Amino acid sequence: MTQNELKTLAEKHRLGTTTKAEEQLLHQFVDTLQQQPKKQFKPSAQNRLRIVKGIEARIATTTKPAVHYKKILAYAAVFVGIITMAAFSTSMFESQWVTKQTGKGEKRSLTLADGSVIILNANSSVEYAKDFTSSRQVHLTGEAYFEVQRDTVHPFTITTGTIQTQVLGTTFNINAYQLDEVSVSVNSGKVAVENRQTKQKVLLEKDQQVLFKGAAAPVATAANSEDQRAWTRNIIALNNTSLAKTAGILENWYDVEIDFEDATIEELKITGKFKEEPLETVLQSIALINNLKIDTLTQKHFVIRKNNTTP
Repeated sequence: MTQNELKTLAEKHRLGTTTKAEEQLLHQFVDTLQQQPKKQFKPSAQNRLRIVKGIEARIATTTKPAVHYKKILAYAAVFVGIITMAAFSTSMFESQWVTKQTGKGEKRSLTLADGSVIILNANSSVEYAKDFTSSRQVHLTGEAYFEVQRDTVHPFTITTGTIQTQVLGTTFNINAYQLDEVSVSVNSGKVAVENRQTKQKVLLEKDQQVLFKGAAAPVATAANSEDQRAWTRNIIALNNTSLAKTAGILENWYDVEIDFEDATIEELKITGKFKEEPLETVLQSIALINNLKIDTLTQKHFVIRKNNTTP
């Protein structure tokens, strides 16, 4: 993340206009700061006081009362931005890490220095070391498909919140739009996935998938890996998927907003595949299968309601 990008995100956070993906990117940056050598973060005593006072109100509603002082200073680096900017070396922002992201309705393919490829889904971001051949570390927010070049000396590591995925060389998909609900599915090779907080670890092979949900025990299942990566071929693959999750997928794919008349509709399920279909076709299919009605408020805003008329 460059210095200017951090300033922009810090200011958006101050104004309360950051998106969910941008908030997750800020938190990932905080984690990165905490992993840096201590000498890179030494604000003056005066700045420390200003920082703490400036962020106490902002983190009070989202942070437990007993917050470690170093954690407060790390959050301050993001939330107060300009105040702390002088406390870091310029190279911290401009030479060590590269950030790539996509907006809603956008996908992007990246080729890294080691030859590995990342296909980034809509509304997602990755951050990786600029000197990637010696440190193959990636931070992911959202969803991405990885084609990792084999290197037994330098393992390839992806961090998504508390979940860490490590490989030597393989292809796999990670869905981490919600950091407390991360799924990893393997297309080829072997993958090790670990919750660094609970120390629970799962080894996966081709056509296997694991779901880490909060602090619960990970759930490993058989899964069609081609379906899991169908989005890379512009296919929306739904397999007994709740309408709540389906709406989230459609919002990212088509850059729209979808609401429900009541919570019971969100739990309804749908199975099907849609390849490069217009949004109207997908919504009408959802309505037909579940006997629902789609109200169009604007071209970007839809409401799914119960169909009270007799079919």
